[in-house]
Amino acid sequence: MSDLSEAPIPDQQATPDRKSPDVRTPDTAGPGMLPAAGNAALARMLQGAPGGTAALAELVQFGGNAQVARFAGLGDGSAAPPAPGPVAPPAPVNVTVGAHGEEVRDAQIKLSRVQASALPLTEDGRYGPLTASAVRTFQTSAGIAPPTGVLDPVTKTRLDAAFAALPPPARTVLSLGSTGADVGFAQQKLNALGAAPRLTVDAVFDARMLVAVVKYEIGALSRFPTGTVDAAMWADLDKKVKGGFVANEGAGATPVEQNTPSGTATSLAKQVAGTSLHPVTGVGGLTRGPAVEELQQKLNKAGAAPPLKVDGAFGPLTTAALQAFQTGRVPPLAGTGTADKATWDALDAVAPGSTTGAVERQWTEEVGGHVYGMTGANASRYSWEIQKTRMVVTAKITFVGLAPPAAWFGHVESVWNRYMGVETASGKSMPIDFRMVRGAGGDANTVTVSAGKGRANAGQWFAGDKDAANTIPHEFGHLIGLQDEYQLHPGDFVQATGHEPPVGDATGAAVAVTPATIAANLQAAMVARSSANARAASVGAGVKEGAFAQQVVEAYAALATVTVPAAAALPGPPPVPAKPAVPLTGNLLRDLDAALPDDNPRYDTIQVFSYSSGSIMGDPGREKDPHDHGAQPRHIAQFMTILGQALGGTWEAKRR
Repeated sequence: MSDLSEAPIPDQQATPDRKSPDVRTPDTAGPGMLPAAGNAALARMLQGAPGGTAALAELVQFGGNAQVARFAGLGDGSAAPPAPGPVAPPAPVNVTVGAHGEEVRDAQIKLSRVQASALPLTEDGRYGPLTASAVRTFQTSAGIAPPTGVLDPVTKTRLDAAFAALPPPARTVLSLGSTGADVGFAQQKLNALGAAPRLTVDAVFDARMLVAVVKYEIGALSRFPTGTVDAAMWADLDKKVKGGFVANEGAGATPVEQNTPSGTATSLAKQVAGTSLHPVTGVGGLTRGPAVEELQQKLNKAGAAPPLKVDGAFGPLTTAALQAFQTGRVPPLAGTGTADKATWDALDAVAPGSTTGAVERQWTEEVGGHVYGMTGANASRYSWEIQKTRMVVTAKITFVGLAPPAAWFGHVESVWNRYMGVETASGKSMPIDFRMVRGAGGDANTVTVSAGKGRANAGQWFAGDKDAANTIPHEFGHLIGLQDEYQLHPGDFVQATGHEPPVGDATGAAVAVTPATIAANLQAAMVARSSANARAASVGAGVKEGAFAQQVVEAYAALATVTVPAAAALPGPPPVPAKPAVPLTGNLLRDLDAALPDDNPRYDTIQVFSYSSGSIMGDPGREKDPHDHGAQPRHIAQFMTILGQALGGTWEAKRR
């Protein structure tokens, strides 16, 4: 965002390389165990015995009015909101090739499920030739002539009806000891509805799942617990949480697991505690550019007299206004003329919104059991500006080494410039444009461009990368503060993607040995420091990502821990350095990372025991997931917050 001048008024909010703690959700399934008398009253209520009012009064003694009201389905006692008035439906319109947005994505989902497409459609909200072909196929099968490939109102109505007529998933009654995919799907849905502690999606109905089922029966179904997931409980789970089954998609009936939404996705990497999202600005820091413009806007909002010209240049007037703001705080801040974390925190408190700003995100993540991060001089640096008709987000890069290929800049825009912010009340829209530009200075990222090809990270890209159309946008995502979405622990996967880990391979039917045997073999491979043996014990034995692999993770955690002995240095070529002893911890991903050489067999082994998304921040090369492709709305959530602070209202990311 160079050459900015006379911008309106400021704010900001926010939080890497193809490389995060388990999320615990509160237990909302129902009340805790009551004393014996309370249990008796509860039983009478659940069984419909006479004297229900008296039983409710007894329960109030033990559970409290608010809790009993919630349990009885009476809400929290607050007045119900008035029923909304009638809303006029939008005028029907034709949707055709070149269209973008949620309506297109909705059609793609339905076309895949009614098997009108040749293959499962990528649900990217872009009406291209494959979507048009699927529409024509559906029109032909539905008797709509001529088949135009245009999603007109008649076609849309027929498509909606065909989708609604699809049979619901067939469900199996589950009880203690049950195994299989349906157990995994029930675990997903119980997690999404607040099971605490979270259930491992391992497709095994064990004692932990029994507790979650009983609590759900009492709290959500208001019935005496049976300890089973029967037809009534399945109906309730499926009504409240989408997904959680395998459906055939495309003409070839490709089985695709439907994602189970869970929580709110947090795609931003974890900010290092005690650091500021604002770069140091003023004396000893940035003295030009968007950070200074943001500072000037906020000082004006805080009452700078005379008001500052918002020109992005840190001069004597800005210095004086900043010092006056600092010394005027109660208690006062040191009048240094430098906007450090304490000063920015104070400014944000009095002037939360701005139309220009800069971010310096210091962050870490855990991927594949290893902690990575962009901190200090390598922090993510980017800026943003809210213009009259759009928002522009810019990552400035100092390229060293080789010159960056010109195509890289287009790859970034092709992947990321697909979204807009929409204010939910007014419908006002604001396209979000992302730019990667060359530049230097304290607000720039440094990237080394090397010859040949290799595994890129946020600080090193390869001119010979054959997959640059995916690699460069992925690394750009790190420059705007986004974390990796591959090789994650289950809770980290939920937090990053907003849906439960897939059930995947539920039973390990193709694996000839037990999870306990695989776990022991993996531990032996670590003691021998042999990544080849680890791969043979896992991928080589037929282990695939999913519930069975998580059974192995649990079996490994149950093993007695040992220490991998130190290894002496070996002469070359190439020489092998000495390795220290490694105490194993029982955490499979972390132990594999710590004990094995950094090579492809180790990577492949870790891959099957972790989770990856198919998004641009995940691993689309390994995860063929039509439900999570390319950039996603969750990836630009930080900019929706900035729009809300600057312009007011609640903003959502939508495809454009």
